Amino acid sequence: MTGHGLKQLVKGGGVESGFVAEQVLPYNLGNINIINRGRTERVIALLRSIRGLKLRALNTLVVGPRNEAELMLLSDYGFDPAKLTAIDLFSYAPTVRLMDMHDLKFGNDQFDAFYSAFVITYSDDIPKAVAETIRVAKDGALIIFAYEHLAKGAGNLFGKNNLANGPDDLLEIFGDTAGHVYWKEDFESEGRFTSSVIFRINKRGSAGK
Repeated sequence: MTGHGLKQLVKGGGVESGFVAEQVLPYNLGNINIINRGRTERVIALLRSIRGLKLRALNTLVVGPRNEAELMLLSDYGFDPAKLTAIDLFSYAPTVRLMDMHDLKFGNDQFDAFYSAFVITYSDDIPKAVAETIRVAKDGALIIFAYEHLAKGAGNLFGKNNLANGPDDLLEIFGDTAGHVYWKEDFESEGRFTSSVIFRINKRGSAGK
């Protein structure tokens, strides 16, 4: 908590989706002080288990950290804070830039890793968010997604149930650009599923097909 004033995007001023601006953003603002340390640390543990992966060398885009806690945890467990770029729909800290994951203000092929924890199912246009992910990631970049979904046919508090089949649904959207998969899980508990998937982007393989 840096003491900087809170800033946020609005519809037509950085966010084009009414759903994101009017439902998702206020919901997450209401949870701005929540720190989900356990689930972040679990994803980090998976990354640290990949043989030969040098986290500190990765120029990483972090999507939707909500507050600085996730960035601190990533830094504590091996990521170089100077190589972390974070974006969210709102921010009170210089370390988190105001930006929508559907319209990333970065050039092509910028990042060695793309980290998105418990964000993607808030999208009402997942293919567009995925297209932006592919665009800003370098060929061979490490892609990390974790998210929750409900049983197929159920609706969440927004009346949506994105990626109801877990990681397979997300990998299908990435299509031929989804390269080597290091990890894939869909864990169920009381009707809620926690999914995680870690894979490499294969832009050259996709272009050749």
